[in-house]
Amino acid sequence: MPSASPAPSGLPAPNERSLLQQWLAILSVAVGAFALVTSEFLPVGVLNDVASDLGISAGHAGLMVTLPGIMAALAAPLLSVGIGAMDRRYLLVGLTLIMILANAVVAYASDFNLLLLGRVLLGISIGGFWATAIALSGRLAPKGVGVAQATSIIMVGVTLATVLGVPVGTWLSNLMGWRMTFLVTALVGVPVLLAQLFLLPRLDPDKAIRMRDLPALFINPQARVGLIAVLLIGLAHFAAYTYVAPFFKERSGFDGPTIGSLLLLYGIAGVAGNLFAGFAANRSVRHTLMLVALLIATSTALFPYFATGMTGAAMLIGLWGFAFGAFPACSSIWMFVVAPKEVERGMPLFVAMFQVIIALGSFFGGRIVDQMGSSVLLSLATALVGCGFVTVLVLGRNVSNRLAVQPG
Repeated sequence: MPSASPAPSGLPAPNERSLLQQWLAILSVAVGAFALVTSEFLPVGVLNDVASDLGISAGHAGLMVTLPGIMAALAAPLLSVGIGAMDRRYLLVGLTLIMILANAVVAYASDFNLLLLGRVLLGISIGGFWATAIALSGRLAPKGVGVAQATSIIMVGVTLATVLGVPVGTWLSNLMGWRMTFLVTALVGVPVLLAQLFLLPRLDPDKAIRMRDLPALFINPQARVGLIAVLLIGLAHFAAYTYVAPFFKERSGFDGPTIGSLLLLYGIAGVAGNLFAGFAANRSVRHTLMLVALLIATSTALFPYFATGMTGAAMLIGLWGFAFGAFPACSSIWMFVVAPKEVERGMPLFVAMFQVIIALGSFFGGRIVDQMGSSVLLSLATALVGCGFVTVLVLGRNVSNRLAVQPG
C-alpha cells in the first residue's frame, strides 16, 4: 500500500525510483563510508608531518587518532536517541556535511587545539554514520538485492579506504603537504553530499529510538551470541594486528617498503573477503562467521613460526586480510538475520561497542607486547578467536538464514 506522504520535492516517489537511482543511492552511502574511514585514519600516514609543522610531539599528535574514536563511541547512541523520528536521509546528509566541515577545519587549523576540534567533529560524523547507514542498508538496497549484499556494498567503501585511502593520503601529503591532503578529502565529500541530497529515498524510522531501546540487540539471545563472538574475535584482531608492522620489522627483519607492500596485500585480500562475505553470509551467516574465526586463528597461530620469511609472511597476512575483510560485514549481517526488527534501535550501541573494541584491543595489545612479546600476544589472540569460534559453534547452533525477514 503506497504511503500517504508525498515524495519530497525533487525526488520521485519510492515506487517511481529507477533501478539506476536505487543503485546510485546505495553507492553514495558506500563512497561516503570510504571518505569517512579515509578521514579517520589519515593521521596515521601524516602524524610526523603534523607534529613537525605544529611544534608538538608525535605522541601528542596521536590525539588526532584517539579523539575521533572516543567521540564516535559516544555519538553513536546519543545522536540516534537525540534525533527522535527524523527522516534518516536528512541525518545521513547532515553527517556527510559535518565530515566535510571537519576536514576543512583540520586543513586550515592555525593551532593544534583548533585541529582537534575538527577531529572531534569527525568523530560525531563517524559514530552517527555507522549507527545509521548499516542499519538502513537493507532499505536502501535495490529490489532483489538482499541485506547481505547491500551491507557488503557499503562495507566495500570501508575496505577500499583501508587499502587505498591512507596510502593515497600519505602520497598526497608528500606531494602537497598534510593540509592539502585533508582539504582534498573534504572536497571528495562534496559530490557525495550532492548525490545523497538528490538520490536518497525517504527513510523514516519505524519509531523514534529511545534510550531504553538501545540495548535491543543485547537483550535478544541470538543477537547476544553474535555480540559475544564479535567481542572476542574483534579484541583478538585489533590487539594483534595493531602490532603486525613492528613484528615484521623486529622479528622478520623487513624494511619499510616491504612492510608497506605486505600491508597493501592485506588490504587487497580484505576487499576480496568483503565481497565473499556478501555472497556467503547471505546463505549461512553462522558458517561464514565460523570460517572467519578459523582463518584468523590459523593466521595468528602460525604467524610467529612462518611469518619470519617473505613467502610465509605474504601467505599469512593475505589469509588474515581476507578473513578480517569479511568480519565487519558478517557481524552486521548476523544482526539482520537474528533480529531484523531490533537492528535500527540496537545498531547505535553495537557501533559504540565496536569502537570500544578497537581502543581496548590496541591498548591491551600494546601492554602485552611490551611486557611479554609479540609471540605471547599472537598466542593469546589465537585463544580468544578460538573462544569466539566455539561461541558460534555451540551457542549459535540455532541461527539460520532461513529465519531472517528481509526488509521490504
